[in-house]
Amino acid sequence: MILDISEETRAQVLANARAQGLDVDDDLRQLMMDSEEQRAFVAAIEQGLEDADAGRVRPAGEALAQLGAKLGFSR
Repeated sequence: MILDISEETRAQVLANARAQGLDVDDDLRQLMMDSEEQRAFVAAIEQGLEDADAGRVRPAGEALAQLGAKLGFSR
C-alpha cells in the first residue's frame, strides 16, 4: 500500500517508530491493529446499548451467578 503523506507527517511517523524501537512498517501495523481494536470495542459498547434499549438485559446477580457456575466458582 502506498500513501501520500506530508513531510511533517513522515517525520512524526519516523520519530514515533524510532522512539518505540520499531521500524516504520511495524509501527504502522501496530497503529492499524490498535485502530481495529478500538473499532471493535466501540461496536461492542454500541451493541450493548442497543440490547439494553431493546430490553435484552438480565439482572447482574443472575448473570454473574450463571457465569460463576459455568466457570466453577461458588459464592
